[in-house]
Amino acid sequence: MTTQPSRRRFLGALFLLPTFARCSDTPPAKLYTLAPREATPTRRPPASVSVSQVAVAKYLDRPQLVRYNDPYQMSAAEYERWGEGMSDMVTRVLVENLSQRLPGSQIYAASGPLTLPKAEFSVEVNVDKFDADSSGTIILVAQWVIHSGKGRSQFHAQEVRVAPPSPDAAGQVAAMSDALGQLSSQIAAGIAT
Repeated sequence: MTTQPSRRRFLGALFLLPTFARCSDTPPAKLYTLAPREATPTRRPPASVSVSQVAVAKYLDRPQLVRYNDPYQMSAAEYERWGEGMSDMVTRVLVENLSQRLPGSQIYAASGPLTLPKAEFSVEVNVDKFDADSSGTIILVAQWVIHSGKGRSQFHAQEVRVAPPSPDAAGQVAAMSDALGQLSSQIAAGIAT
């Protein structure tokens, strides 16, 4: 007879588990995306420009935003995530930025769904670093090459530093968008020369 009350308690506890589980809900993830930045258009006749898929360092190829805690340790924010893959997002925003800086030009992602004639220029970008350091400053380190249809290539290496407007994730993403905008302006200037 002593087993009946404990069995009832056990069954009652089982029915309460969903209630307890609802009390410990995890916060919803916040999704972020880089945004294009306006800039002064270059003075160049319209051209066609193909942008290859941007290569990003493997540690950036994750859904979470990454920050450095110190020179040797990074942290990934579990509930602050990118809305799309870093390589795809950087490529998309770079194409949008170049379209604004090279008005009238036909700028497109080489890996896109459209098949277009060979472009007058092709751009390749490699991103080695694109995150906040321990002080919160965004550092973008990239190399890029512009190939012209005339067989000429220009190689550039660049580091861009941008202080975020606020220390939170939204401030980090805004500063990253600004840094990518500055890189885009340099690439557009290279195409225009």
